[in-house]
Amino acid sequence: MGLDVSKRGSIRAGLGEWVVQRVTAVYMLGYIAASLVWILVSPVATHADWVSLSSGLVFKVTILLFVFSMLAHAWLGMKSVMLDYIKPWRLRFMLTMLLAMILIAVAVWSVLVVGWQ
Repeated sequence: MGLDVSKRGSIRAGLGEWVVQRVTAVYMLGYIAASLVWILVSPVATHADWVSLSSGLVFKVTILLFVFSMLAHAWLGMKSVMLDYIKPWRLRFMLTMLLAMILIAVAVWSVLVVGWQ
């Protein structure tokens, strides 16, 4: 009395999203903790200090990883909430597309703000 292929596939349907949620949460928590420690150890007092801190490649990569982790985390969380609580499929579709457009706009904006001079 085994499960057929279609039922077996649905057993693991949410595992990938669950892993992405946890990995992005751990990265964001680690980034926030490291940033707080960095600022407490070497305080940034002037504009020149902020410019020198934010001009390095490591800063740009880690901040963009943080932003994209936050966007992936928000996408998966909001998508799950909408699937669970918004029953009319047309409304759910429209809200999901609105969320996608907002998150894409935030992603483009963050790349423009961080800049790659």
